Amino acid sequence: MARDDTARENESESSLLDRRSYLKLAGAAAASVAAAGVSSNSAKAASYETIEVSAGSTERIEVGPGETFENKLIDISADGAHFRLLTQGSDWTIRNVGVKGTNDDQDGTKATMYLRCTDGGTAVAENVYMGDGSEDRVGHAAVSDWENSGTVKIRNFHVAGWAADGMYMSHAGVSESHGMGETQIESSYLKNNNIENCRLGTPGSYIKDSVIHVEGESAVSSNESGQKNPRGLWFKEQSGMKAVNCDIKVNGSAAVMASDNGSGTVKDCRIDGDISSSVEQVNVSGSPDVSAPKGVPMTAEEAASGKGGTSGKDRSSSGESDSTDTTTGDAEQGKVFQLIADEDGVADEYQFTVDGSVSPQTDPSANMAEESDSVEKNDDGTVTVSGSAMGGFGDSFLVTGDFVSFDLNEDKWTLRYDGEEVSVSDLVLPNLLVIDGSTPNSPSSYEFSVSGEANKSAAHGSVNANDSAKDGSIAGQVYAGTDAYRFSGEITAFSLDGPANVRVEDNA
Repeated sequence: MARDDTARENESESSLLDRRSYLKLAGAAAASVAAAGVSSNSAKAASYETIEVSAGSTERIEVGPGETFENKLIDISADGAHFRLLTQGSDWTIRNVGVKGTNDDQDGTKATMYLRCTDGGTAVAENVYMGDGSEDRVGHAAVSDWENSGTVKIRNFHVAGWAADGMYMSHAGVSESHGMGETQIESSYLKNNNIENCRLGTPGSYIKDSVIHVEGESAVSSNESGQKNPRGLWFKEQSGMKAVNCDIKVNGSAAVMASDNGSGTVKDCRIDGDISSSVEQVNVSGSPDVSAPKGVPMTAEEAASGKGGTSGKDRSSSGESDSTDTTTGDAEQGKVFQLIADEDGVADEYQFTVDGSVSPQTDPSANMAEESDSVEKNDDGTVTVSGSAMGGFGDSFLVTGDFVSFDLNEDKWTLRYDGEEVSVSDLVLPNLLVIDGSTPNSPSSYEFSVSGEANKSAAHGSVNANDSAKDGSIAGQVYAGTDAYRFSGEITAFSLDGPANVRVEDNA
């Protein structure tokens, strides 16, 4: 979309009050001070100022380098009331801000909050409520990163019900001229936002310990063009982005997708919905808990008073590493695969490819070597491992996914997988079946059978509860996404109901 290309700040807009009155105004002199509307258990809540925007007006708020904008309730309940908050420079802070009222301003396609460091550096935005959303056909994104060239840390945000983007944080990644700054989202709650709930676009950007939930197209408002496509998490423009320890559930569109040269990794996440083929998955499971994270404000008053949500779930990942590099791996992920060389004292080489992830493992009990010569990711999402060993020594790996191919002299190697001795023929699923339902956006169901074995390919398609693979029989549904399977042998039966495109790649 070209929303922020037309959303450059209109410098002619005037503010109803001088911006510095908001930044410096003391609590005792504020227009509305007492934390009225805050529940009775909020005795420690801070005083806040209410900024009431009049009907048909846009309130422009600027926060410059080193400045703090905090403990504000922005009331846009009046007809056609809107606000724009723009940050400039770095070292600014946005804290304890609640937006009260539904945005019904249909004038233009601007963002509402611009969170960016325009001269590099770092900045923080935390404890913000934007959960009242916007009306149908309103084109304002809730949050944008236009011209971000630094690092913006976003914590405890509640963004829900926006008709044209929740967190639209990908424009910095369009090119070097747009800034290429990082967005780091933590402990936030994104629900029923149209087009995307969260879009990331620059290397190093991430969303962590957060919830993304879409209940379906009927739960969202359409954007200014009348479109509805409420995607969950979108990796766009660049690579090197990630989601860590998140719960994502999306009905009616993609849960996690990547496009326009974008790619990313989801790690230690619970996901219900389609995941696109260019999204790497590490320890991804189902059954997401879509309740709000603890600390996320659930009302505008709660946010403005500095009293974050107290009833949500503590989703902290306890400071664990965000690394998703498949060459180093997680010691607790995957099944153990071991290659042990013949004891004849002659070095032998091996190479194998996995549709999934691989990480070296040291296994002293099996006298394994420290690591392989190389573990390299391929452009198609597979991983190729090369190495050598001799004299009864070998290498050990943690593997998730399916083996695609082997290049070794099987007479010279003993192979063990998940504790059992195996042969190459036991492991390899060389063929790929892809059911592409990404366009048009209509559901398709399918069934097929193979003469060998078959498994879902997470590297080439989504993984969701509608699909099953057992004893060579496959059944599933695909909508606005792609399903893929690795298999051995031949396809013996196939049926498709719907407009999806199908392709088969032998020895892919």
